[in-house]
Amino acid sequence: MKKLILLIVITILLASCLKDEPFKREYSGFEARTIGDNWLTSTPENENIDRSALSQAYELMYKDNRFTMARSLLVFRNGKLVAEAYPNDPSDIDAICNIQSCTKSITSILTGIAIQNNQIESLDEKLYSVYPEYFDNDINKRSITIEDALTMQAGLEFDNGKHTQELYKIKTNSVQYVLSMNRLYKSGTLMNYNDGAPHLISKVIEKKTGMSLSEYADANLFTPLNISNWKWESAKDGTTFGAFSLFLKPRDFGKIGQLLLQNGKWNNHTLIDSIYLSQASSIHVSANFSSEPYGYYFWILPAYNGYAAVGHGGQFLLVVPEKQLVVVYTAWPYTSGDFFDQRNDLMNLIVKSCK
Repeated sequence: MKKLILLIVITILLASCLKDEPFKREYSGFEARTIGDNWLTSTPENENIDRSALSQAYELMYKDNRFTMARSLLVFRNGKLVAEAYPNDPSDIDAICNIQSCTKSITSILTGIAIQNNQIESLDEKLYSVYPEYFDNDINKRSITIEDALTMQAGLEFDNGKHTQELYKIKTNSVQYVLSMNRLYKSGTLMNYNDGAPHLISKVIEKKTGMSLSEYADANLFTPLNISNWKWESAKDGTTFGAFSLFLKPRDFGKIGQLLLQNGKWNNHTLIDSIYLSQASSIHVSANFSSEPYGYYFWILPAYNGYAAVGHGGQFLLVVPEKQLVVVYTAWPYTSGDFFDQRNDLMNLIVKSCK
C-alpha cells in the first residue's frame, strides 16, 4: 500500500513537471469556511492576528519550490478557526489523511486519558508486570517502565529503517517482535527515537482497558470531540500501531490541538489528566539524532513556549498556549525527506503574526 501511494505521488509530480504546470493550485487566500463541524470561524483581525504577516506564511506554502507535499494549513486562535487553505485539492478539507508519526502524540494523549480514568496508576509501572508473556529470557529488559517507553528510552535496538516495515508485515505477535530486539543500553538512560516504543504503549493501554488502542481512542477521545470519520491501522495480530497510521481530517486534527490548549478539557469535562499533560509537554530527553528536546511523544519548542506533534512528510500540530494558538499542517507522507521542507519557516511566520 505504501509503495502504491508513493508511486502515485511520484507520478503526479512527474506529470506536473512534464506538462510544465504548477503542482499546486493558484493561491487565493485563506478564508475559513463554515461547514457544520462545530468549529466557530473568525477572521485574523477579530483574533488579533496581523493579516499581512499571516499571508506570508500561506504564500510561502503555495510556492512551487517550497512545501511540495503540502495538503493543508490551518490556523486556530482563541478557540476559533481563522485561516485554512488546501493547495492541491479543495476537497482535502473533508479528506482523512495519514498523520504518520503525529500518531505517537495521540498515543501519548490516550495514555493521559487512561490515567484520568484510573486505568493506569503509575508511569513507573514496568511493562513486564503488564504483559510478562511477551518478554524473552533477557531479564534486563524487565526493567523497562511505561515512562521509559514514552520517552523512547526502552534501550532496545529498534531501528525504523530496518524494523518498522517488519513490524507492519509481521504475522505473529507484534509486541513480542518489538521486545525481541537486542538490549543495547540500560532502560531510562538514552533516547532512541523509534516506532517500537509507542507500539509497546499501545499494548499497555489494550491490556489495562480491555480495548484496542483505536477502540479506546474512539470511545474516549474521538467521540467526545465529535470526530466520526477516521481510520487507524493495526498490526496483523490486531494490535493498533502506536507510532503511525492514524488517518484524520485536518479540522479534526485541530480539535485535538484545541483540547491540548485547554489543558485536557472539552465542554467543561476533563478528558486528559492535566498533570500528565503538563509532564508530556515538558522536556525529558534530547533526541539522539538532533538533540531537540522531547517529552512524552511531543517535540518541545522552547522558542515558542510550545510543543508539537511531528510526522513524516513534514506535517505537524503546533500548540502555543501563551498565544492561544493551534496550527495544523498536513502533507503527503510517503516521500523522501528532501521534500519535507523547514516547518520552522511556517511556524515562525504564524507565531509572529499573533499579537
